[in-house]
Amino acid sequence: MSLIAIVTQDLFLTAKIEALVRQEGFQARRVLPQALALLDEHPAALVLDLGLSAEARMGVVAWASDRMPVVAFGAHVDRDALAWARQADLHAVLTKGQLEARLGRAIRAAVDGTGA
Repeated sequence: MSLIAIVTQDLFLTAKIEALVRQEGFQARRVLPQALALLDEHPAALVLDLGLSAEARMGVVAWASDRMPVVAFGAHVDRDALAWARQADLHAVLTKGQLEARLGRAIRAAVDGTGA
């Protein structure tokens, strides 16, 4: 079973995202941005919380680079972070309100290498 790393500091959202990831048949694990390099298993994809600092977001995307797809999510009112994620050409960019309806499909598409 492939691992999906959830990069967030928000414990409330972690439980919700883990459940959505598991519904797609993946393992899920929350990872702090600074701990990505310490993972013992290479994730199949990352789910990135755009609520992290700009520096942390950029570091995560640079770390993932061409190694794995990144699905990002953020508050609908955080237009700057959402715009940054879209410009970074991440696999999918969702608002928090879209998580339940679209996260599972976006992760599956990211891992399968298809469009979100």
